Amino acid sequence: MPGRIASFLRNLLRKRAIEQALDDELQSAVELLTQEKMKQGLSHSESRRQALIELGGVAQVKEEVRAIRSSMFLETLAQDLRYGLRTLRKSPGFTAVAVLTLALGIGANTAIFTILDSAALRMLPVPHADQLVTVGQDIRGSVSRNVWDDSSFVSYSEYQLYAKQNRAFSSLLAYSPVTEYTLVTSKPQPIMGTLTSCNYFDVLEVRPEQGRLLADSDCAAPGESAVVVLSDPAWRTTFGGDPAIIGKTITLNRTSFRVIGIAPPGFNGTVTFASAFWAPATMVKAFFPTKYDLGDDCLSWLALIGRLKPGVSTQQAVADLNVVASALNSRQPGRITTVTLTRATLLAMPSMRTPVLIVGGLVMGAVGLVLMLACANIASLLLARATGRRKEIAVRLALGAGRGRLIRQLLTESLLLAFLGGAAGALASYWWVAALLRFLMAHLPTGPNVALAQHLSSDWRTWSYAFVLSAATACFFGLAPALRASRVDVTLAMKEDGAYSQSETISGGRLRSFLVGAQVTICMLLLLAAGLLLHGLYRAQTVNPGFRMENMEAAAFNLSSAGYSHQRAAAFQQQLDDRLAALPGVDEVVQALSIPLGNSHNGAGFSLPNGSNGFAVEYNNISANFFQALGIPVLQGRTFTDVEERSGAHVVVLSQSTARRFFPAQNPIGQFLRGGDPAIGKLVEWQVVGVVADAQLAELGNPGKLYLYEPAGPLQQADLKVMVHSAVANPAIGKEIDAAVGGLDGALNVTIGPLSETLEFWREPARVVSAFSIILGVLALLLASLGIYGMVSYGVSRRVREIGIRVALGAEDRDVMRLAIRQAMFPVLAGALIGMVLCAAVSSVFSGILFGVNPLDPGSFVGIPLFLLAVALLASYIPARRAMRVDPMVALKYE
Repeated sequence: MPGRIASFLRNLLRKRAIEQALDDELQSAVELLTQEKMKQGLSHSESRRQALIELGGVAQVKEEVRAIRSSMFLETLAQDLRYGLRTLRKSPGFTAVAVLTLALGIGANTAIFTILDSAALRMLPVPHADQLVTVGQDIRGSVSRNVWDDSSFVSYSEYQLYAKQNRAFSSLLAYSPVTEYTLVTSKPQPIMGTLTSCNYFDVLEVRPEQGRLLADSDCAAPGESAVVVLSDPAWRTTFGGDPAIIGKTITLNRTSFRVIGIAPPGFNGTVTFASAFWAPATMVKAFFPTKYDLGDDCLSWLALIGRLKPGVSTQQAVADLNVVASALNSRQPGRITTVTLTRATLLAMPSMRTPVLIVGGLVMGAVGLVLMLACANIASLLLARATGRRKEIAVRLALGAGRGRLIRQLLTESLLLAFLGGAAGALASYWWVAALLRFLMAHLPTGPNVALAQHLSSDWRTWSYAFVLSAATACFFGLAPALRASRVDVTLAMKEDGAYSQSETISGGRLRSFLVGAQVTICMLLLLAAGLLLHGLYRAQTVNPGFRMENMEAAAFNLSSAGYSHQRAAAFQQQLDDRLAALPGVDEVVQALSIPLGNSHNGAGFSLPNGSNGFAVEYNNISANFFQALGIPVLQGRTFTDVEERSGAHVVVLSQSTARRFFPAQNPIGQFLRGGDPAIGKLVEWQVVGVVADAQLAELGNPGKLYLYEPAGPLQQADLKVMVHSAVANPAIGKEIDAAVGGLDGALNVTIGPLSETLEFWREPARVVSAFSIILGVLALLLASLGIYGMVSYGVSRRVREIGIRVALGAEDRDVMRLAIRQAMFPVLAGALIGMVLCAAVSSVFSGILFGVNPLDPGSFVGIPLFLLAVALLASYIPARRAMRVDPMVALKYE
């Protein structure tokens, strides 16, 4: 191996000296053979001639020697690159169009990959992040579980058991997801924060910028260490970069916390959304007095991250933690726990990771389809260029070039195009990816105070992705034209025979037709998706959700996190109800656990008392006047009485679809359902007292969702929101509600707005997705139209002689027109049909934002194909008209 490396370097770096040595050796061989021939009595000139014949020719021998050099591949590659660059420079228009097209496709894919890589693939921005893993548990069996945010989370007691009894981790931390709390200053304001175990920063190996971070002593006793660590952005913005902030107190949810440190710049937490502060998990009662209990073994609210010991694999860690999980199973009969480990990233929670990866994959797939469409167009152009280079290729073959060598040369040109486009696209994505993410955040309903924790930047994975995508793209659009161009009959090509040209047109036309069919398939798929999404957006803009929104104002606040007990919350709600009812024009004041379409969901399992007909049902705790105020008709039975509401009786009102599901052949009134009561944490029997019409309260576009209503009893008062209905429009109602809430509690953070604004949560994502799909669809339509136009134009130009003969033999204009259009429309029809089938197969993927539109919507599946066929006819008509004007005399002299 050392000798081969030395030979390779010598051939590569001392090429001139090696060539001179080869010349000298060949000359010496010729002289020796010449002298031997002269000894046989031949003249010097004859001896030299025969010596050259016997040697085989100096040039041929040189080529044979060069062919076996270890550096020959690099030398020929350099030749191919130089020739490819000269070829592309001679066609600046073609080169510019191809590079720009590829840059758009590759750049868009790279930008989306950069965002996904930053959120879901890249390790946490902490030292030795490769040692960190996210720990989750999957619990099955007959156990009741109260889940917050993600079912893979653990309770505090479970975390302590995993942390103490495992042997695979050097340390294990726990944290709650980033949640909105209230920072009490002159005016209450929302702030995002995280509750953590006190070894959080130690496990992550994060060091403070100022002060200190959390220590084990801060979690020694529940509720006794009100300390907080601020993030660097929060310290600089929210607290004005106060240099004396360490040791000062801030008020979070009515509890005074002492600032003990500031996290280093660049560290914003361990989830996608940035955290402004970190506080001990043992202080959870200060934030959620009635919801969270450190001693509740069945409360899933903490995520886990562990640092593996040196030499311990993830498989060994899983086995070790499953042993600990078996001890948890023994404490709760019927429980079956499986522990899972994944790489620790900002998007490690399955409830967030899965939908983000699905959406990101769909977007990358859509952009990739446009890139494939562009590749098909470039492949068609390369096929046309190859026809013009037929004589050049024939000369190369006649001089001894092998077909493989020619294919490599042509692929080198394709690679140059792809890498130029890929480099331009990767650079564009490097500059514009942050702007793209800001645009998405501005148009998605994440809330104004939500910031992202990830730092968007290109790394080796991003550039590797762009490189691999460029190489794959080059092979996709360059291989077929290279194979086709290298298959040349040397004799006919050198003569430029017309019959040869005709036969080449017939065989090459099949490949061009296939490429056009592929373009139409992709175009049809994207246009149908855009049509369905547009129809869904129109549906979202015009849909009747089944309840009244006019003159309804909603006020959301969280008395539970503000430290209210059940009794105090009930008193506050009663006083607020009296004040709001006294406002001019107000005729209804409604309470509800979840504001309709407010993206707040509460669900539980319900079944018949005998255990049959078990379904997951979403529920809402409401006041008795809820249905009257929102205009939801009562179809059977009645609503709740005041006595039932005040006592929190176990009675329910079902939606019409829910009643049909549980009691398909019975009168539901008076029947019983068995389900959990989260307020008391037990399974109880609920009596059905009424049935109301279906309404889209949980999500837009799904009126048949299983939904039921429970009375807002005394144990739900701390979590209730308020809605106010005015008899006439009152632009100042929001300020009046704010004043009423502030008069009762000036430190309470409240969000007020028209109930109709909740529709924007569902409409805005649909607008973004629809706009994106329209852009891709229009771009695909343009590229497909150009492909159809180019195929027909090229076909007409290569069949001039045939058309001339047909006209000379009496063919009419309409016959020539029919010939050209039939040639164009066959691949168009085939591609359109395949595209419709593919769209029908995948349309259910985005049914969630169609808002009730059928994924196989007849209007879209009829109108879009007709529109595409009309565009295809127009694109083929223009070159077909040119075919009608062929002069037979000129055509018969063609070539």
